[in-house]
Amino acid sequence: MHPASKRPLWRVLLIVFASAYLLVNWLLAVSYFTQAAGFNDELFFHLNADSLRVGWATIRLVMIAQFAALGLLPLALGWATRPSAARAAREPLHTAVLTTSLLLAAGVSYPIIDLGGYLLERRALSAESSVAETRYVRSEAGERKNIILIYAESLEATYFDTSLFRADLLPRLTALKDEATVFSEVRQRPGTGWTVAGIVASQCGFSVQVRNPLSGNTRLAATTEPYPSAVCLGDVAKHLGYQTLFLGGADSAFAGKGNFLRTHGFDRVLGRQEITAQAPEPLQLSGWGVHDDDLFSLALDEIELLESQDEPYFLSLLTLDTHHPNGYPSVECPQFASRDPMERALACTDVQIADFIAAVRARSGSEDTVIALFSDHLAMRNSLWKTLSANQKERRLLFMLFDGEEGEVVDTTITHYDVGPILLEAAGAASDVRIGFGQSLALIKEGGTLGGNTARPLYAEEPQQLNAFRDGLALDSEALVLRVGDTEFPVSENGGLFVYGVYMLIFDDDGDFLDVLYARKLDDVRASAEGRLVAFVERLESELATRLYVGRLRDDGFEGQPFEASGSITLTGKALRAFSD
Repeated sequence: MHPASKRPLWRVLLIVFASAYLLVNWLLAVSYFTQAAGFNDELFFHLNADSLRVGWATIRLVMIAQFAALGLLPLALGWATRPSAARAAREPLHTAVLTTSLLLAAGVSYPIIDLGGYLLERRALSAESSVAETRYVRSEAGERKNIILIYAESLEATYFDTSLFRADLLPRLTALKDEATVFSEVRQRPGTGWTVAGIVASQCGFSVQVRNPLSGNTRLAATTEPYPSAVCLGDVAKHLGYQTLFLGGADSAFAGKGNFLRTHGFDRVLGRQEITAQAPEPLQLSGWGVHDDDLFSLALDEIELLESQDEPYFLSLLTLDTHHPNGYPSVECPQFASRDPMERALACTDVQIADFIAAVRARSGSEDTVIALFSDHLAMRNSLWKTLSANQKERRLLFMLFDGEEGEVVDTTITHYDVGPILLEAAGAASDVRIGFGQSLALIKEGGTLGGNTARPLYAEEPQQLNAFRDGLALDSEALVLRVGDTEFPVSENGGLFVYGVYMLIFDDDGDFLDVLYARKLDDVRASAEGRLVAFVERLESELATRLYVGRLRDDGFEGQPFEASGSITLTGKALRAFSD
């Protein structure tokens, strides 16, 4: 046997380290490619199996190329460092120099510094969380108008700047600006820059906090009632007597969106599955879901049903055909002379949204309806990214309000947080409205935006002071409920029935509770919890049996103890501490 072949450990360590460093660089490249920013909550929130499935359906060749490169480069490094007789004599020195140089270079490299800065900033901001507060003065019942809130996917105000983009790109919506209250200074705070975060921020008045990087979109899906102490726009509307309905072309389960909406005031939440199931004939779908023309058609039908009732209604819509990177316009869209796919998608959305607004305003009694058009978030990287990224400081969210008043431009600085209170005030449903850190326009003009600097996120999650070593852990297998002390975690999928998958609690080395996740497969959340103390309930798709696992996840398996979930299982803090050693 060759002498060099007896010392394979350094090669293994070098390949593992280089692979990890390569992964960090790749993640940073993905972040800059999609959003022109380094490591942040937006990136980590989307690192999950659902996002990969959508990516596979929309940019399959790009994904194949990237993952092939990620797999081949470590193999190439292994081949380059293979033992050979020619370098056997100098191998120890060669190895030491190479490994030390790589460690030093990596430690001071931008990817590692940026990742470390993000983690430190996230930890500092997490400690600043406050309890969300909602208060308002209720108006007389007869004064309440209907509310229609359109979340327009990535349709930011920047696209209306004719010095940057074509004047014929959004002509219909541009003309409608003269008839609307247009908020020209709508800033995007951190923690609001992706769809579900934009919805939560505009309805609850605070940013979405990513407590555990890589937990991603699974967190809202795993929580039976996300943000239980928050009273959000849907909750207030329901309390004021509104009928409430949410329509979105994408899967309502994606990112826990449906779970959040159902537990915060919405009577019905219809997404891709529900809409296609009730359609009289098969719908053409994009990789994301139902096209916007079909969504608006359904919305008009639903408005007719809602208006047949005595109570006012709050209807929220979420479009998707302008989703990055290239848009997904329907084949029914009018022809638009452009070689750029996002321009074609935007031109189509201009027609579809304007037609929908016109149809609503043409209805009898439309003066009793307030219509709002709002960007869910600023656009991420798309085919028009060169122009958008070159004007980063000037980018603003779109917020147009049709409330029966004369058109005007309001240049008061607001954020996602203020959208809900402004809508309730405009509809005459309430005054002096505060939801989370958001306020109605009268309060903003009187005292300014809450929280000051709009470049900083404001979080409003009550910390859960749970400790597995102190409080112990129990599973009621009949009710499918995990308990840490007196706190219950009903095992669920998107707040509903747990059919199969993994429902996981994560703790740190001191037993403090960190996060709760749900996924269809254990591998989907392994990166989120690798090396952590975990307790998870698993039910495989092909089996009926439910098992509880307690221990630590490793990259190649699980180190701990499984329990057949029958009756009640109770583990003391002392027993749990043994898994931490």
